[in-house]
Amino acid sequence: MRWFRKLLPWLVIAAALAVIVYLPDLGPERYTDLATMFRTEKTRQANAGFSVTVCRNGAILYQESFGHDGKGQPLAKDTPMYFGPSSEILSGALLYSLSLSGSMSLDEDIRKYLPELPATGLRSIKPLGKAEEVLNHDQSAAPTPVEKDIVQTEAVTVRALASHSINLSDKAFKSFGSSISGLEAGEFDPEQYLRSRLGGEILLRSRLSYRILGTAMENAEKAKFDELLSSRLLIPLGMHGTTARPDSLQGVAIGSGLFFGFSFPYSSRVPYIAAPADGIVTTSDDVATFLRYITAPPAKGIASLPPWSVAKLYQPLVPGGDTGFGWRIATRKDDREIFQGGSIEGFSSRVVIWPERNVGIVILSAQGGVIQSNVVLPWLALAAERIIFSGSSPKLFPLSRLLVIAGISLFVYIVSLLLQTATANSWTKELRDRKELSRNAIHERIILARTVAGIALRFGAFALAPLLIGRLIGRPVVYHDLMTMEPGFGAFFIIAMVAGALRNCARLAWFVHLERG
Repeated sequence: MRWFRKLLPWLVIAAALAVIVYLPDLGPERYTDLATMFRTEKTRQANAGFSVTVCRNGAILYQESFGHDGKGQPLAKDTPMYFGPSSEILSGALLYSLSLSGSMSLDEDIRKYLPELPATGLRSIKPLGKAEEVLNHDQSAAPTPVEKDIVQTEAVTVRALASHSINLSDKAFKSFGSSISGLEAGEFDPEQYLRSRLGGEILLRSRLSYRILGTAMENAEKAKFDELLSSRLLIPLGMHGTTARPDSLQGVAIGSGLFFGFSFPYSSRVPYIAAPADGIVTTSDDVATFLRYITAPPAKGIASLPPWSVAKLYQPLVPGGDTGFGWRIATRKDDREIFQGGSIEGFSSRVVIWPERNVGIVILSAQGGVIQSNVVLPWLALAAERIIFSGSSPKLFPLSRLLVIAGISLFVYIVSLLLQTATANSWTKELRDRKELSRNAIHERIILARTVAGIALRFGAFALAPLLIGRLIGRPVVYHDLMTMEPGFGAFFIIAMVAGALRNCARLAWFVHLERG
């Protein structure tokens, strides 16, 4: 019977795996049209809802919305949703327009516009080169190669902040980062992290950079960020569903989180100070308007961002860099993929343009989390790219099944821990009986030592989890951040640690009770 109790959780998990593996899959083996792909993968990837728009040569190629937000309201092309870290592409366009008009200089020390900035925690950590033009007006121009002999500088310019070329200390900029802590104050970028670790220097893309730039733009123009964004960019382009003040819009979607295939609503909102970095609210239709303008600019554009200038938005701001005005730059064999994306407070986004082909795509999702922003949405954008340029795309990995398997496995594990807690008395009596039969206390002592060590390790893991993850990613985090990153796994980690410690404590308590008795 004792062995059956031990095997039961694994038998349940094996049965669940067998059922899920052999369930019929949705959709065709290969997708040949965008509508079928997005509709099918919405279910296969366990996404609550998203709105997508694809534009090509200045026109809408495909546009559709699927699912709902955290409150069950259906999404549409004009449903306002938080743009998250993708807000940087609009803030970057505003910054560039101010540099064109002469209001701000990219190569000026940031303290010209923010003299109150502390000297501590603001340091340039990679060479920025001379204050020369990196690219000309030619949209097809290639990025400037890395200059090996550039002398590293400690001067922190507007360009350095805009290109994420500096390392920021959250503690040194409390006025910019105190309203949202941890991961929300500095987004972890796996690619940048690995690159920096392998190269021996720490470089993280901090959201504080564009928060600081937003305040600098306000000081330079003596106007609020949202007013500048509207007057210079949004109104001229007709982006009336976009704002840096969400309370000015009606019908803003409610974000959601994912708990092993089940969504739940988020109620928190992003403060105004965070708007330039990740707090802009927009619609997929509005973003598509912006993408159409910068991928196929008309002969007659807007004064603050003329057609000849738009190519510079997605060119490297520093020699050899991979960041433009809010855009991430990936150079491939045949062309470039310019992208941005991320997640915040129950929302995620992915924006991609292929400038050489005049194609752009935006996906806004009312569901946040690391998996959604870093796996699902990039997968959807990749599948769309294959269909547009190659005519078809294979099925994506069915993430929904993996989440269900993980959920069942972890649920069975926690239930087994609780059952072991409830039967701690019989476990302890069995241990005592075995000792009395064998007349050997060594086995008993080993098991007891393991039980005490289990309590210490679980409480230690629970207490140190934020610290350890914070050290790993280079930013301080709290338990709220762990839940925001991936609510399902975060919740089960905490419950598993507590349940495991409770089981060991119950066993130890019964052992002490029997010994005294």
